[in-house]
Amino acid sequence: MNKKRRRREGGRDKRGEVGVPPTPFSSSLLLVIPLFVCAALGACHGSPALHAAEAGDLATLRAHIQAGERAATLSLAEAAELARAVAFRELTQASRQDAVARVRDAKACAPELDDALAYLMKTMDSAGAEAATARFDAGELSEGDVRSFAGSASDDWRAVGVRGLTRSRDAEARRKALVDPSPAVRRAAARAMSTANDASDFAVAVEAARLDPDPMVRTDAVRLMAVFGRHGREDVAGKLADLYPHADDAIREDIGAAWAAPGVFEHGGREALRVLLASEEGPGAISAAAAVLRETGLKDPDIVAAARTELERVILSGPRRNRLHAIAVAPITLDAIETASKDDDLDVKISALARLSAPEAPPKGRAVAVSQLEAIAARKADARLASRARRLLASAGDARVQAWIEEDLGSDDGSVRLAAVGALVALGRASRGAPVLADPDTGVRTRGACELILAARRRSSPR
Repeated sequence: MNKKRRRREGGRDKRGEVGVPPTPFSSSLLLVIPLFVCAALGACHGSPALHAAEAGDLATLRAHIQAGERAATLSLAEAAELARAVAFRELTQASRQDAVARVRDAKACAPELDDALAYLMKTMDSAGAEAATARFDAGELSEGDVRSFAGSASDDWRAVGVRGLTRSRDAEARRKALVDPSPAVRRAAARAMSTANDASDFAVAVEAARLDPDPMVRTDAVRLMAVFGRHGREDVAGKLADLYPHADDAIREDIGAAWAAPGVFEHGGREALRVLLASEEGPGAISAAAAVLRETGLKDPDIVAAARTELERVILSGPRRNRLHAIAVAPITLDAIETASKDDDLDVKISALARLSAPEAPPKGRAVAVSQLEAIAARKADARLASRARRLLASAGDARVQAWIEEDLGSDDGSVRLAAVGALVALGRASRGAPVLADPDTGVRTRGACELILAARRRSSPR
């Protein structure tokens, strides 16, 4: 089935009804899956390594990958082909309790795995809903494809359907969804409202930001208010000011950033920022200061100066958590970041070095930062910090850490093994991460496969 037809049918059978075949987890259907894999991957006559990947024979797959690496014959294209077979199998043969997690593991490479996701979608369970969401986010399903699910009795499927309520005629249904008993449905409603940009949704968005019991929904509602502000709504800054005193730190971060947004800044945001930057040093003020410095169109020297002062002060003398936050969002040009790179706290030090070693950093400071990161990357006593330093060096293009990173592929810590794959991708050595395809941890195996698929996608579609 070609992509256009898939989009038209949206996972439905030819009668227009949702196809509900036997669950893919039943023993009878497991006998059919190998044929489905062959048809979808077009790989029934592939290499022995590909056959092993399709069959889930990890020992054989591992041996073939090792042989290919020793002979230096394993290309990125071949690694990505194996990765797709591995991810495809993990998606289509996951147990009921694991299927949702597997879809989330593979969501970033959904376009390459659309056949498997379309297959899962037909089960009409939670994994099917997660697959439908992944397909929708990847552009494989349209709003029209999912809209009919908005009336489903299932919370998961209702959330999928609500994402499609973006037409003007859907306004009442969107607002009803924003007070649905399910937080997932309410979050979907906020996303649909952001796409619809219908001024009639504003009042319910404000109420959700103020009263919703779920913190994620409140966060989404605040971000939605900022969208309305960007599109000309003039009372957004004042409504956000009403929310700020009673908000938690996460919401305050979003409110602070929203006040700096074009459209909000000119209609009350400037005054709110002036007070915030003069009176606070917490997450809200840090987020606001960073947003001010990101918005190059803000023509207010006093606010810009206050934002720089705020970030400098927090980086040099704030609580540890706030220091790390400020280092992550501040411009590289702040002198305080260089000072923090000499800090006795290694987490603070590495965070600062991460900024100074970035490709956009000034060359002189970048060379010094890379040298200091190499010293940390060589540490044996703290594997966590060493692994982090190695990833940063890989992102900076320092090929000298490749051997260390490949050692991390054999770590006892699954997160370190997975991070090593990402580091090899950053170095342009993605195929060297192929051993992760035979990893004993299913989640590491699936996410690692997705990393290799994405690397191949970027290689074939350079900017």
